[in-house]
Formats: sequence, C-alpha cells, structure tokens
Amino acid sequence: MPKLCAAGIQLREQIDDDYPDRDRKSDGWIADSRHLSKGTSDHIPRDGIVRAIDIDSELSAHKEECYALVEKIRKLAKNGDKRIKYIIFDGKIMSPILGWKRRAYKGANPHRSHFHISFTTLGDKDGSYFELEGESNERPKKSRRKLGQSVLSSSTSDISSGGIRPCCHCKCSSSISLA
Repeated sequence: MPKLCAAGIQLREQIDDDYPDRDRKSDGWIADSRHLSKGTSDHIPRDGIVRAIDIDSELSAHKEECYALVEKIRKLAKNGDKRIKYIIFDGKIMSPILGWKRRAYKGANPHRSHFHISFTTLGDKDGSYFELEGESNERPKKSRRKLGQSVLSSSTSDISSGGIRPCCHCKCSSSISLA
C-alpha cells in the first residue's frame, strides 16, 4: 500500500492547522488515471512512496492567502530546504532551476484551483517542521550575548529611552509609537 512521504504529511498537517476551515476539494496526493497514463508524475508511488501533494487554493475568504503561502514555501526552498523539489501554482513553476524564480509552466493543468508541491527523496523520512513563519524564512543568527547581559548603549535596540517603539522590518522602515 503506497504512503505519502513524511515531508508531505508534515506540510499538509501544518497547512491544516493554519487553515482549519479551508476548502479541500482539490486536495490530493495519490495518482489518478491521468497521472498514471503520463507515467512521470511525483503523485505516482515510487518504492511505495508518493512524493507530491496538491492543496486547494481556497485557504480562506481572501484569495491572496494562497499566494502568500506559496511564496513562503518558495522562500523556504530557496533558503535551503532540500526536501522541496518544485512548486506549481497559477501557471508558474518554481524550482532550483533559475534559483527558485517563477517561470511559465507549460503543462496541461495550470494549477489554479490548487497548488502542487513535489518533494525530493530527502522528504521520504524527514518529516521535520517547515519553518514557514517570518519575513525571510531564514534561521536567526545566534547572538554571542548571554542572557541577562546588558545591551551596550551604542547598540541598536527596539526599546529606546522614550518607551517601547516596535519597528516595522519591511522595506518601508517605519516605526509605531505606543506612547
């Protein structure tokens, strides 16, 4: 009996946790007759393992949610998650070819009702958590400062003498005053 790779199980569970009320009508993982007739899909079990999932694009009431999620997965792969082989969504494919940039997808199905993620064999047993949160999906660099050590007055901090001033870390570089 075929089974879904561990990375596919983990990513699908994370998406289900983040979007519990999402539409699942276009979800899938095992090959149908169309996939089988082509013979090249990652939905076809190889050595008993399926290395692809489809996730319905209706994640919430806001259509842009799907684009944001696909972008997080793309950035994660670009930043080094070797379990992800490629992503297809909305007539575009993203893969290590051209450094995970979007390019036209010329397959028969443009993948508008769902997005497709294929996994490498590294995902067969690696079901570790996908770090999808954060603006860059990069692991924070470890600080040399020890817990409890004072921050030097010459260093930058989000806490100024005037109170807490959370900073926006996007390209606009704005800050919000809570005073």
